[in-house]
Amino acid sequence: AVITGASTGIGRAIAVKLASEGTKTLLLARSKDGLEETLKLVEQAGSKGKNFCIDLRSVEEIKKFAQNIKGSEGEIDILVNVAGIWHSKGKAFSGIEFADYSTDEILDTYAVGLIAPTILSHELVPLMKQGSKIINISGTFESGAKGWLPYFVSKKAIEDLTIGLSHELRNQQIQVNCISPSDVATEAYKKFFPEDATPDNALQPEDVASLTLFLASKEADHITGQIIVIKQKNVKN
Repeated sequence: AVITGASTGIGRAIAVKLASEGTKTLLLARSKDGLEETLKLVEQAGSKGKNFCIDLRSVEEIKKFAQNIKGSEGEIDILVNVAGIWHSKGKAFSGIEFADYSTDEILDTYAVGLIAPTILSHELVPLMKQGSKIINISGTFESGAKGWLPYFVSKKAIEDLTIGLSHELRNQQIQVNCISPSDVATEAYKKFFPEDATPDNALQPEDVASLTLFLASKEADHITGQIIVIKQKNVKN
């Protein structure tokens, strides 16, 4: 399995969950330290993994990774596109007027949230056999797009990519689905929105990982082109 955004949060939880079922994981992210911690957890879960410290804003780095995998692995069974940009080190990209975003913030958000999954899928699909899975991560955005428009657009676009790829790959029997979770209590979410990251208000990364494991299994061979919304069970809306 190739997993982006694997150095923390949802990506890490998915890597560990798949590793617990014996899946070899290829872990992609920018944070070397975060990747090393995830790899330790993968190995503790009883499987093998390998880290790839790459910048998903760079198409060149993505294509170099894909060429590496074509030579070393030969085939890929699962691609999970988790990585997205909704914050920097110091601030969340939330509650910001669209005109106040910098051009780089907009382009970086689109690059990681949409272009990277598109190019990764384009490069890795030739390595996927019948029954392989592509799983994308979106978001629910109950309050709409205002304040974080670039992130909203990147995630809604990956839902369209999911549907389009499911049509494209149906004859090859490669299933493509998208998980759209409501607020998830990742490390970053706890940092920027501590008041909302409580067990009563937010999902846990493991909740998303459990659904990913199901969609990656043979039991989901007849599910494709779906945007699956999950929310904390105590939230009424």
